[in-house]
Amino acid sequence: MSRAVAEPIAAVNRVTIKESNEALVDISEHCPGIDVPEPPQWVRQAVAEMLNRAQQLLPEGVRLSLRMGWRSLQTQTRIYEQVYRKFRGMHPEWPENILRRQTNRYVAPTNQKAPPGHTTGGAVDVFLIDSEGQELDTIAPFNDFRDGGYETFSTEVGVVARENRRLLYQAMTKAGFSNCAAEWWHFSYGDSAWAVRTGRKTCYYGYSEPGSPARLEIRFEEGAR
Repeated sequence: MSRAVAEPIAAVNRVTIKESNEALVDISEHCPGIDVPEPPQWVRQAVAEMLNRAQQLLPEGVRLSLRMGWRSLQTQTRIYEQVYRKFRGMHPEWPENILRRQTNRYVAPTNQKAPPGHTTGGAVDVFLIDSEGQELDTIAPFNDFRDGGYETFSTEVGVVARENRRLLYQAMTKAGFSNCAAEWWHFSYGDSAWAVRTGRKTCYYGYSEPGSPARLEIRFEEGAR
């Protein structure tokens, strides 16, 4: 079975951004029913409304737990370089193009035309928890979601994990999100990757920051991803 991959960089770069200038909002204020372990977390206003819809679609006693929404360009760049250095240390024999290609499979680069989803406020990383605040199984037999079985419909995880992933997937997609097939926890709306996944040529969200208008330009002086 072939491994699911994220949307090709060339494809997301072809998407035209027609920025909506929609504000970033604080999840804790706009989505009181959703768990936010590390506040504040910011998303576009429409994304917050869709998260509320997704929560309503879940069974009683099951809640969304949002681990990551908007991410600054600086943070995205730092994460990318950390993963790049990790692979370079593990595989010193790899040429530069292979190192970059492998890194791009795990973290979206910031030196491309298309902004990484998290830097737009349109992407979220979400998990499921129960009424006691305990995370529902979505990864067994792995001990950590980064250990393996990343693909949404992976057969490497157990029956319970697959069922809980299905529950999350159905709630989020019915609410209007699209899912990155290579990462079961990653959903987005309005960004370039969302446009590719849904067959659109344009999207609504470029770079953005809390408290200021959305920015379309790539700010290379702040770091390249």
